[in-house]
Amino acid sequence: MKSHLAAFLLLSVLCVSASADAVTLQKTAAGYEAAGSNYTATVAPDGCLTSLRVGTAEFFKAEASFPRGVYLFQDGLLKATEVSQPGATTVLASTAKATARYEFGPGGVTCTLSNLTAKPVLLVAVLTTNVSVVADAKGHFAKTPVNHSWETSTGFRDGASLRLRGGTRLWGPWSGPHQVWQCDVPPNGTRKVFFDPGTASSAEVAQAERAAQAPPPAPPTDPVGPMWDMKQLGQAPRTFPADGFQTNDIKGLFFESVPFQGQPTRVFAWMGIPKTGNGKKVPAIVLVHGGGGTAFAEWVRLWNERGYAAIAMDTCGCVPLGKYGNWQRHEHGGPAGWGGFDQIDEPRTDQWSYHAVAAAVLAHSLLRAQPEVDAERVGLTGISWGGYLTCIIAGVDHRFRFAVPVYGCGFYLDTVFGGNLNKMSAAQRDRWMRWWDPSVYLADAPMPFLWVTGSNDFAYTFDGLQKSYRLPHGARLLAIRLRMPHGHGGAGENPKEIHAFADSVLNSGEPLLQLTGQGRNGTNVWAAFKTSRPLAKAELNVTRDRGAWQKRKWEAVPAHVEAGRVTAALPEGATVYYLNLFDDRDCVVSTEHEELPN
Repeated sequence: MKSHLAAFLLLSVLCVSASADAVTLQKTAAGYEAAGSNYTATVAPDGCLTSLRVGTAEFFKAEASFPRGVYLFQDGLLKATEVSQPGATTVLASTAKATARYEFGPGGVTCTLSNLTAKPVLLVAVLTTNVSVVADAKGHFAKTPVNHSWETSTGFRDGASLRLRGGTRLWGPWSGPHQVWQCDVPPNGTRKVFFDPGTASSAEVAQAERAAQAPPPAPPTDPVGPMWDMKQLGQAPRTFPADGFQTNDIKGLFFESVPFQGQPTRVFAWMGIPKTGNGKKVPAIVLVHGGGGTAFAEWVRLWNERGYAAIAMDTCGCVPLGKYGNWQRHEHGGPAGWGGFDQIDEPRTDQWSYHAVAAAVLAHSLLRAQPEVDAERVGLTGISWGGYLTCIIAGVDHRFRFAVPVYGCGFYLDTVFGGNLNKMSAAQRDRWMRWWDPSVYLADAPMPFLWVTGSNDFAYTFDGLQKSYRLPHGARLLAIRLRMPHGHGGAGENPKEIHAFADSVLNSGEPLLQLTGQGRNGTNVWAAFKTSRPLAKAELNVTRDRGAWQKRKWEAVPAHVEAGRVTAALPEGATVYYLNLFDDRDCVVSTEHEELPN
């Protein structure tokens, strides 16, 4: 037995040695040339991975100037100022803004990316036009070029395959018919990507041939009837344990959601219910996170401390492990966010907005099914992209008693995301607006709204906001603070108006101030109001600027208060104004803004 074990250990050592010896790396006039057991690769003197050949099949497109195969990008191509060999099988390419560390193993290449700046850096891989078919991690094959939020993509050509892992998205066409694979490296962040060369199996070759010969898919058609099936989504979903996501006061769980690419999905959520000890049912709230976020336990805990049950679900197929903007995906997740701009040619039920809204409605159904929750006292709030979703959800799920979009609104062509839409074809852009813009759904929302935002929000500007808040037919209040920061945490989660508004609707709390009218006579503006609490102050918020809303300079001028009426005089050169009225809780209610004629 001992002799057999010794022989096995010796064989293992020899195999490891042989594998290690199978990797070679040498410096040549072309740069650094690496060779593994089934591939060869080149790192050029400018630090770009200009070639990766599996057998004789080249997978990357590189030209003398641009593109350069696999390269770093931030406001242009990042060329290395230094390329060195710190290890026997390692090449380090350094620029002032980022580094790429290539580690060549027997069966593939690992690339560690470090962003040294406060702006995102991209790693871009441009595939050759010979790579005519790609597949995702679940075995879905597609003819290139395609647009998908795939973290893992495999390209095929000439019986060879190259799997690219750790990416952000796959997009194209670029510079003609080229397919591009991309990894986003966040500010001051680090990412690892992997290039795994291989031989396509006979089944993969057959699937790739079918995909390459298939005609282009027809654009998805508009739905017949409602986009979401409320009869189905209105039932409490099945839940599953989420191991490792438990605290003393709130519970981590998965719940079943709508299928993605024909496969069942699950959504991660934090749910917390305050203890009352007397069998009394509590009000509740559904919390919808924004871009780069996930389900936040602290947000649930904040509302639990206020006496509300709360649920916060992830809308992008992730669990709250990792860092902001780079949360860990789980195996049962639906499509990645945000906006689904690159998914617009997919079936509508495979797109992010469809799944995100469905997840929130199912979370509502789950929360109201809890025995401690008063199902008739549930509200909704969301931040940024979560505010966008809140606008849609409120028009779809009429069981909510109130809605509070923070920053988010509809009319996306008027927001910063209009740039994404204008990169689409006219047909794609029109389809996105028909299917996913909140303006399509807001008029169906019956509940009262509180709209919370800032004067200079970078994403959602006053024009889109105003057109949005005028659509619902229920009561509305505005809370627009000067230069309100944009984000989660205290900025978007903790405005006093949200808690006061929720209590007024669900707990018979004292309401926010009510505006009964507003107007302007020449340069004199006014607003009439009713309030059960003392009015602490009022101010005229005004700008003299025109152009981009985000860049306008606003100032606050004291307004005059008397007997249920606020008045103020517009300064010379004013272009836009609105009034802010503050009660003794420092809760603000705003009038609509008015743009003044030139």
